[in-house]
Amino acid sequence: MRFYKNFVVFWAIFYFAIAIIGRVFTKKKEIYPFFRWSLYSKTPNNLVYPYVLVNKIGDSILPKPTNILDLYSVHDLALTDLNLMVNNFYHDVIAIPGIENTYQGVFLNVLPENSEYTLYIKELDLSIENYKATENHSQVLTVKNNNIIPFERNN
Repeated sequence: MRFYKNFVVFWAIFYFAIAIIGRVFTKKKEIYPFFRWSLYSKTPNNLVYPYVLVNKIGDSILPKPTNILDLYSVHDLALTDLNLMVNNFYHDVIAIPGIENTYQGVFLNVLPENSEYTLYIKELDLSIENYKATENHSQVLTVKNNNIIPFERNN
């Protein structure tokens, strides 16, 4: 058993010695990427998080707008899958202006026909220390009976 303990200690010291030598003597200040501390400090300055609030499911009008993630009994999808679908729906619709009229993606089939829901985005500015004070919610589009209506025409 002593051999294994010495073996682990020897290779741990060897690994850390190479890491420290690499940090001191190499041009990029690393040999192992694990010891590059800036890997953990590079984050985007702005965070955009899309979410969907449902107003009507089929013929049933909800008393208040409900997040689509809370309606798992209706869509029978895992929360991670649905969250990814909402994110992809947002990026697909935003990527090409005018796609609202031709978009026939999977997300339109999540809820039954005659459903009404609205796509919102939550934006945060992470460059400020108190980033929660910069929280901004804005409406992107509305879907009524699988027809996408951009926000500009919702008035």
